[in-house]
Amino acid sequence: MANRMISYGYGIENGAITVIPSEAEIVKEIFNAYLSGKILKEIAIDLSERGIVFFEGRSNWNKNTVVRIIQNKKYIGEKNYPIIIDANTFEKANSRKEAKGHKKEKQSEFVEYLKGIVYCGSCGKALHRRVAWGTREKWHCENGCKCEKYIDDKSISGGIIKVLYYIKDNPQLLFLETEKPTYTKTQELMRYTNEIGRYMNEKTPSFNAGKKLIMECASLKFAACSYNGKNAVGEYITEQLLQESEYLQKNFLRKIIERIIVKADGKITVRFMCGIEICESDFGGNNGSAS
Repeated sequence: MANRMISYGYGIENGAITVIPSEAEIVKEIFNAYLSGKILKEIAIDLSERGIVFFEGRSNWNKNTVVRIIQNKKYIGEKNYPIIIDANTFEKANSRKEAKGHKKEKQSEFVEYLKGIVYCGSCGKALHRRVAWGTREKWHCENGCKCEKYIDDKSISGGIIKVLYYIKDNPQLLFLETEKPTYTKTQELMRYTNEIGRYMNEKTPSFNAGKKLIMECASLKFAACSYNGKNAVGEYITEQLLQESEYLQKNFLRKIIERIIVKADGKITVRFMCGIEICESDFGGNNGSAS
C-alpha cells in the first residue's frame, strides 16, 4: 500500500510545492474542530463517514492521522511550505494536545496507584481493573463477589474526594480514641525527685553526683511516658489535608491512606493510616470506626 510522499493539503506543480485548496480546507476544519472541543477520534470518525479522501481514494481516517496533521509544522510554513494554518491557531491546538497528554499521564499514574490499594469489602481480596475493547473500565472482584453498583475509576475517585473533604471539615473523626495520660509518676520517680531536692539543698553538692541523679531521673521519666501513635498520625493527616489543594495525587494519598474498600452496595470506604475507616455513606450518621 503506497503512502503519501507529501503532506496532506499539498501537491507538486511544475516542480514546486503548492496548496491543494480542497485538502487545505479539511486541514483548517481539523484544527477548528479540535479547538472547539472535539477529540481526535471524533474528528477521524466524522471525516471517514463523510468519505473525505486522504490518499488514493482511501477515506479511512484514524486519530493518528489526525494528530499528525495537528502536529505538522509545515502548515505554518516550515521548510518553505506554503502556509495553511496561522501560527496562533497551530500553537493553541498543540498546547491543548500537550495539556491532554499530561492529564492522561497523571490519570494513568493515579490508576496504577489505585490498583495496589483497592479491596473488596465482602471478601477482602484486591479488586482488579478491566478494560475491554476500549470501553468503560470496570473494577471487579475475582472471587465473584457481586456489587450493586458498576464500579469505574470515577466511582472510586469520587468516593475518595467525598471522604477527604468531609474529614477536612470534620477532623475530629480521626481522633476517636479516648485520651490517656501520657505520663505516669512511679514510686521510684518520686524517690528520685525527693533525693534531687534534698541534694540541691546541701551546702556543697557534688556536680558529678548531682548530674548523675538528674540524668537517671530524666531517663525514668522518659520511660514512664506513653505515646498515642494513632492520634499523632491523625493529626498529621489533618495537617496534610489542610496544606494540599489537589487531593487525587498518588504521592499525597500515599501519605495518608492505607487502603480503599469497595462495599457490596458500591460505596467507597477509606481506611486512613491511623486505622480509622470513613465511608462515603456514613455522613450524618456514625462517621467512623477504629479498625
